[in-house]
Amino acid sequence: MFRPKHHWQPAEHQRHAVAGTLPGGQRNRDGESVEALCQRTVSTAGRTELDWLWPTCPDCLQAAERLNGVPS
Repeated sequence: MFRPKHHWQPAEHQRHAVAGTLPGGQRNRDGESVEALCQRTVSTAGRTELDWLWPTCPDCLQAAERLNGVPS
């Protein structure tokens, strides 16, 4: 079974990828600063279902694909 080496986190009006996984049901704290795979430090959000509808950060998507060995 494939297990990604990252997790997605709504932050600053985009969905960013963050290295590492979180145990099931856990999430980053609201307002926590995390280093996204796009090399930006972002302040997390994600307390509403609408936050997950934000667009995906294209730089994070490319970095997540590389991290997980997805061919381009």
